[in-house]
Amino acid sequence: MTEHETLNELMEKADVRQYDCYQCGKCSGGCPMSDAMDFGPRGLMRCAQVGSLGRILNSDTIWLCTGCHACVERCPHDVNVPALIEEARYEAMRRGIKRHDSDVLNKTFVSSVRTFGRNHEMLLAGLYNVFAMKPIQDMASVPHMMKKKLINPLLKPIHGTSEVAELIERAERWDK
Repeated sequence: MTEHETLNELMEKADVRQYDCYQCGKCSGGCPMSDAMDFGPRGLMRCAQVGSLGRILNSDTIWLCTGCHACVERCPHDVNVPALIEEARYEAMRRGIKRHDSDVLNKTFVSSVRTFGRNHEMLLAGLYNVFAMKPIQDMASVPHMMKKKLINPLLKPIHGTSEVAELIERAERWDK
């Protein structure tokens, strides 16, 4: 399968059409992790538009996305960038391409969802930084992000967290 065919397959699995994105930048402007990414959601979609699968798979972007869907919420065409990122992660792992600290991010994310029933962006970023041995990495951007209400320090579990935790446990058993 060619790189172009593989990219088209990823796009189809994610149910994303790269040409629905007209590069307005609202996605990257609202992404709480875009400062840490080598290119944000907008850049990822541009890579998809020009057929640069290799750049996508070798990027930090696919491993740093928290899946918060802020990009989708801001997108005038509802382009589901996190779905494409998820498919790109799977493809990168199939090819043996892996960020050295992606396991830390994944474990931190799953732990947050197991505990609160959803991802809590501020907690995820903070714990990730601690476990990745970079405890003050994003501290300078916290006041700005709180002022713009991009993050919230309050930890609010959803109703049904035990059901979410059970689903995660079942998925982990199935994955083994």
